[in-house]
Order: sequence, then structure tokens, then C-alpha cells
Amino acid sequence: MDPKILIALQYWNGDRDRALELARYLADQEPKHSDLADFMLMARFDSSLDTATINHVSRKFNLYSRISRRRATGWPMGCNDLWFSVMEWAQSMIQAKKIPHYKAIFTCEADGAPIPRDWIAQLSAEWDRVNAVSPVIMAGALVEPGPHINGNALMSGDLNFLTWIGRRVGGVATRVGWDYGLREEFKKRGWADLPGMRSIYNTPTFSEAQYKDMVSKGWIWIHGGKDTSLIKHGRDRYKV
Repeated sequence: MDPKILIALQYWNGDRDRALELARYLADQEPKHSDLADFMLMARFDSSLDTATINHVSRKFNLYSRISRRRATGWPMGCNDLWFSVMEWAQSMIQAKKIPHYKAIFTCEADGAPIPRDWIAQLSAEWDRVNAVSPVIMAGALVEPGPHINGNALMSGDLNFLTWIGRRVGGVATRVGWDYGLREEFKKRGWADLPGMRSIYNTPTFSEAQYKDMVSKGWIWIHGGKDTSLIKHGRDRYKV
């Protein structure tokens, strides 16, 4: 497999602006064109891509941009379809040798943000660390209920796994999020709780004091913010 990871940021019209702001921030954090990760923007079928953001992010990442062909809307089915669109696309493109055979795909959404500037290197190293102990297909923040790994997670680039999830599973039958609905299958195939990834669900904002506490604790990626406060604190800290 390629040592790179693929950052796959998914969005719909309701969080499009925040997702695009996050994409630009992630690009601005990189001191040069990344040799650790490539980037993907996956928009819901009824949303749109943004040329200015694509051009901005492309300065620092090899970038793919797609509009999902799946038609579900609302929570959780609209969110589920976006995620499965990423998995399907990755499986078909890797198998066709049109993109690198990424060791992992980091699926994320607009309500997440990194804490350290070298977050990609840290997440990549964490993926290698847990797989050196025992191979896993998923790594991230282990949360309740379930428990389950929150969907802002590293997913394996293994073609057997991608074919299973993208082609055989292809969706979630019940009206629950894919990460919860498939938790037992993921656990059976191997998952890992990463202490540097945290899900602080549905948080209206994060204060500067909270951000500094995350820095001191060595947290890498935070999910659950409903505004762009983590981006603001990061720009202030790193002057980007």
C-alpha cells in the first residue's frame, strides 16, 4: 500500500460553507505540498463544488472532487449515502489503479478540526502503531452508545475491506448512522480506539481555554463542534 492517507471531507448544503472553510484551513496549515496525504471533497447530490476552494486546497494537496450520485437526504440516510459514496469511489479507483492504494482513508465532516499543525503525521503514525499490534479496518474515537467508533475515523485502504463495505454492504438498512449500525461488523474485523481523537458531540463552541487544554493533552482531531471556533483558535495559534 501507499504510505499516504486520503482525507475525505463530506458535506451537504447545510454545512457546505463550514466544510469549505475547514478545507482551506487544512491546506493553510501545510508548509508545502503534502507528501503524507491527498484530499477529496465529496458533495451531496443536491449541493455543489466550489472552484475557489478547489484551487486553494490544490496548492497543498493532490485533490479529487466529486458530487455523490446517491439520492438520500436527511439524517442519517443522507449522511450515510455520502460516506458510502466515498467508499465506493475509493474501491473502484484503487482497483483501477487510477489513484494511489492509500493505507487509510480519513473520513471527516465539517464539525471536526485538527489541534496540532502536524496532525496528518500524527494520525498517520497512530494508524501505523495500532496496525503493528494487530491489523484493524477502523481507528478513531470509541464512544457510546454501543460502543462504536465515531465516523470521523481512519478506515483501511485494504481492497478486500473496501470491496466488502462499498460493494457488498453498500448501505445501512435501519435508520441509524453507518458507524453505529455496522459497529458489530467493524469490531469483528478489527478496530482501535485512538486516544488523540475525541468526539465531543454537538458542542456549540469551544473557548480559547478549552482549546489550550486540548493542546496540552496532545489531542489530534476533535469532532462535534457546531461552529468554526477550533479553526479560529488554530489560525491564531499557528498564524495561518
